[in-house]
Amino acid sequence: MPLHNDEPTLIDQLNRVTLVEEVGEAVATCEPPQVFGIHGDWGLGKTSFLHQLQWYLTGECPQQTQDELTEAETTKVIPKGQHQDHVTVVWFEAWRYQHEQVPVVALLQEIRSQLAWYVTLGQQAKKMFEVTTRSALLSLEDLTKKIGIQASKIQEVGDKWERDHLATALPSHTIREHLQEAIGNLLPRSEKKKARLVVLIDDLDRCEAESAYKLLEGLKIYLTLRNCVFVLGLNQKIIEDAIRKNMPGERQDLRAAAYLEKLCQNFWRLPLVADPKALLYQWLPDDIIKEWITAAIGKSQCLPPNPRRLKGLANLLQRFIVRLPKKVGAKNDPAMIQQAKYTLIVAYVYQFHHDLFLRWESNPELYHHIRDWVRTYETKLKFLEHLELPYKIETDESTPTPQYKISSAYPDPTESNIFWIQPLLHELGDEVKPEDFLRYLRGKP
Repeated sequence: MPLHNDEPTLIDQLNRVTLVEEVGEAVATCEPPQVFGIHGDWGLGKTSFLHQLQWYLTGECPQQTQDELTEAETTKVIPKGQHQDHVTVVWFEAWRYQHEQVPVVALLQEIRSQLAWYVTLGQQAKKMFEVTTRSALLSLEDLTKKIGIQASKIQEVGDKWERDHLATALPSHTIREHLQEAIGNLLPRSEKKKARLVVLIDDLDRCEAESAYKLLEGLKIYLTLRNCVFVLGLNQKIIEDAIRKNMPGERQDLRAAAYLEKLCQNFWRLPLVADPKALLYQWLPDDIIKEWITAAIGKSQCLPPNPRRLKGLANLLQRFIVRLPKKVGAKNDPAMIQQAKYTLIVAYVYQFHHDLFLRWESNPELYHHIRDWVRTYETKLKFLEHLELPYKIETDESTPTPQYKISSAYPDPTESNIFWIQPLLHELGDEVKPEDFLRYLRGKP
């Protein structure tokens, strides 16, 4: 069975087409300069969202394979090229340039390189390309040198310009004016709409703190241009931490938040997965596995609401199928449901809580401690204390058979230390023995 990769996609599996359209319209119709933010924790699909946004705006996405482009055009889930007449998109992966001395220089070089490709593609037969366009491209290169170090060498005229002029510093507002003019000369002309460059910056939150801060500073100082819109894909908390580390003085948390708010006028937040079980099923091609997982989960809310984590769990479950008993009863057979719960519980721990799995695998008796912990929130085991349980389980001892009431503990659903599988462990009866898990703990995935 094929395993799923974690590559970004143009296929909307998370029902975000409405959000793509909303952000796309804002980007295409706002009054530049603007900086927008797309917030999402790791694994929520920020890169895919930005790819889909580029597809919506221009009908292009060079970062994707031809097969992916063909499928996106065939399915037509996300409208294609709604603003290609006046929007040009440049893609910038921030983390690839995080060790540059001046990150904004790398960004400008990427803008220059990608704009040159677009212009060459569209104007290579026009005579004016030799004059106006070449001049604009050289201007971008020249201004890049003024801002920081020379990031690339193009033609000998660049070297001559550097010798003649680099010693003379230009004020930032003058650089902005020249950048705006140079970029404007490279954008398509539209009679009805004002042409704009949209720069999609991905993986800013994967950069080292100093590099992320330097790039934001470069945007603020040099790239607040009347023909540019920037869209930042980031985890807001991580970027605020990066800003705070580079800001002197007191009350850094408030100052870091205010800094980002001033730079980034609008934020959209990618929603968590509303139905993790349904999304997991999309990545389980085998009907037998689906039957087992359906039997195990029932009505429980026991899966992380994160697409990347669910895809990883789906891959593991496809491998875990070899651990299932060869013969099972009917779908509603209690014995089958019990075995299904064992499978999913062990697979979940294996995938998301490696340190716990190693201890449990080496000593199956640990099951008793885990079961008591998920029911009472109390444990003497230090390695369980860093995990957070998502539900409170209250026991009513007044009846002949103790009754349980489950209520939310309101955890932060984006944190990786949430032990989402708690309800299934609680549902297992007291007659379950540690050795019942051996088939799944010590099998070969």
